[in-house]
Amino acid sequence: MVYRNEDYPLRHIHIPVELELYFPVLQENETLPGYLERFFIHNREPATWVHCCQVARRAVQLAEQYGLDARIALLGGWLHDIATVIPDEHKLTLAARYEIPILPEERKVPYLLHQQLSRRLIEKVFGLKEPQLLSAVGCHTTLRADMEMMDQLLFAADKLSWTSSDTAPYVHQINEAADRSLEEAVQIYLEHVWTDTAGIPVLHPWLIAARLTVQSRQYLRTLPALSADIHWGPVTARFHERIDPAGLDTALISNVSIVPMVGDRLVMIQLEDGRWELPGGTLEKDEPYLDALQREVEEEMGGMLLDYQVFGYFHCESAASLPYRPYIPHPHFIRLAGYGQVRLQGAPLNPPDGEQVARVDVVDIEEAVERLRSTGRSDLADFYRMGYYCWQQQFAAYSRGTEL
Repeated sequence: MVYRNEDYPLRHIHIPVELELYFPVLQENETLPGYLERFFIHNREPATWVHCCQVARRAVQLAEQYGLDARIALLGGWLHDIATVIPDEHKLTLAARYEIPILPEERKVPYLLHQQLSRRLIEKVFGLKEPQLLSAVGCHTTLRADMEMMDQLLFAADKLSWTSSDTAPYVHQINEAADRSLEEAVQIYLEHVWTDTAGIPVLHPWLIAARLTVQSRQYLRTLPALSADIHWGPVTARFHERIDPAGLDTALISNVSIVPMVGDRLVMIQLEDGRWELPGGTLEKDEPYLDALQREVEEEMGGMLLDYQVFGYFHCESAASLPYRPYIPHPHFIRLAGYGQVRLQGAPLNPPDGEQVARVDVVDIEEAVERLRSTGRSDLADFYRMGYYCWQQQFAAYSRGTEL
């Protein structure tokens, strides 16, 4: 992509009173890159503009390589660090003013707020609203659980602009990996941070979640039954990893499933006909999914749900002419998937209108997988493996985070 400054004219910007100290008045016929260069000089950070230009060039190269929007990549490179000019104390003040949630790690290291503040300034000052641009800028330092390709692209391009001797060894590895896979490039940096925290005062929760996402995506590829389409009667389901359900359309959630755990062991339920079945079930009309899951745990295990962590969902499409129940979305719906601790307190309630559970066992992961595979349920075996793996990684991540 060849770009010219005149291709990015700035006809208008809006500078709120609280930002007048940082943003100079727009000059006649000024372009976006021309204004940004003057902005960083005005704030005595010309080196940051040099960095932003380097990031923009690399981001455009990666966008063209991976078939992504080169214009968005270019804008992300130019704009991603505009909030770095703001002193840390004012970052905290502005974040509160703009209703940006401030995490404890960000209070300890306010510099980390610059990614979300930059996103907000792009909207407020420059009036840019493209979701891909805002998302990528808003997580370019830490990434996050629900990262998309453009998020990974800007994150990698940002790291690839570093040239100091202490970062050069793994920057070289990231550069080589970026030619093969953005996910691989991201993983190299995340693992570097994870194994060498000497110079890192905090591990941002978003970065921890991003690492878990990369690990989950890679592990999913080792599970053939869960990676392929699954057929449950008239329903065709495809599993997608996701550790943050916030972005899902809750109106489409009609079922919720769980890999139930007691400590580090797994709970299994066997129906009267001898089948080992997946714990969970269908939501009642207007029932929140956590309420539904608690009800299912009581009905199928005689237990209490202690916690629940989403690790993915099944996107389902039904070939039936009518929905399973009148209020359920049709033909497309979501079956939420997660793991969680339960407390077994008695016998299953077994309501008469549901499947009857004859046996509840607590076993290790190897036994659970063997039972499911031996009865032809490789899909459920992989589901248990995925849930157990995500629990292990989450437990390790939590333990590591509390060490810092």
